[in-house]
Amino acid sequence: MRHFVLLSFTLLPLIASDLASLLPSAKTNLRVASARLEIKKSGEQLDEAKTAYFPTVTATALYKKKDRTPAFEPNKIQGAEIGAQISVFDGFRREALLDALHASMASATHSLAQEEQNVLMETIAAYYDYLDTQNRLDVNIEKKKELLSEVQRYEILVKNDLATTDILKSLIASKLEADYDEQNLKMLLEKHRKHLELLSATSIHEPLTYRELALPKFTTVERHDLQSDQANIEILRNTEDRYTYLPSITLEAKHKYMEYSGYDTMGGTNLQPLNQNEITASLTMTLFDMGRIAKEREQARIDTLKAKNLLDYKTQSLNNDAEIALMSIQTSQNAYEAAKAEEEARNEAFGFIKQRFEAGLVNSTTYLSELTNLTQSRTKTRNALNTLQVAKASAAYAYGIDLLTLLEEKK
Repeated sequence: MRHFVLLSFTLLPLIASDLASLLPSAKTNLRVASARLEIKKSGEQLDEAKTAYFPTVTATALYKKKDRTPAFEPNKIQGAEIGAQISVFDGFRREALLDALHASMASATHSLAQEEQNVLMETIAAYYDYLDTQNRLDVNIEKKKELLSEVQRYEILVKNDLATTDILKSLIASKLEADYDEQNLKMLLEKHRKHLELLSATSIHEPLTYRELALPKFTTVERHDLQSDQANIEILRNTEDRYTYLPSITLEAKHKYMEYSGYDTMGGTNLQPLNQNEITASLTMTLFDMGRIAKEREQARIDTLKAKNLLDYKTQSLNNDAEIALMSIQTSQNAYEAAKAEEEARNEAFGFIKQRFEAGLVNSTTYLSELTNLTQSRTKTRNALNTLQVAKASAAYAYGIDLLTLLEEKK
């Protein structure tokens, strides 16, 4: 019995690290880094759009030669020009674009925050999957120790003709089955370890320390993905304003230096000037286009209404998910309490059956059956405790609560 005692979670803090180190590291993984780049891209787009308020300066070099020209037209022109152009008014299209890009920046910021929470939630789930498998492996190892001690004892009894071989064979078969389970659990543990390393961007070389999460304080659902979607609606609303019949006013100034040759200057009266300054003011306005701009604006408005309806539906869906997630905490707590009570009862029952088996009062089938029941109950207890922690995290995630706050110490 001394080899088959209840494992205590108080021993776990002696090994490795826990969520306190994994979660902050997870916020640096490649998925989060990719979302962070989207913010940078939005900033560059915003800076680009602001350049529309400044003039555009261009320089042009020109060389032209014609084989046949009238006598008074130069057949060779070469020179350079420098010019500047600025949009004085464009029907508020620039302003609409800037507002849309500001909304895009807000959307990218909320998307980053939501992606961080997505990764944190997946990391928490992977962490408890790892611990659950580790606990199953530990329980299986204890089961193997118990079986090994009985196999060794019965080998001596059989050798001295004090017991039959059928009991020994059944014990050996159970020991081999435990060996097989151990190999499978080790493979599953390695799978969870690699997945956790990918999510947390951290190398894990030792078993992890168990950590219980704090119970979050629930208020209203305030998720970053909803705020990102709301910002996307603002993008669409501002896109509508870019479709307008308002006129555009542009100013342009140029300075040219040109050399002309190969023509009759008529004694200087037809001499082309070397330097020329030009100023142009233009107003452009669409008077008739068969309603194309109006139809484009209507399409943009429909896109906005569509996005708003989808956001309303998503909000209702997430509110429902949040309520269910909150209920699951109490359900998981009840399941854990029931599993603890069952384990205590199974532990006491196994101690009694083991004593009777060693005294030869019950057969190996009863003994192995009770050992299996105890193993399952111990696994069930630890699984229920891990499930409770994931339920806390899932509820916090559903309500939009920062999952890092669940690492706070209980008061």
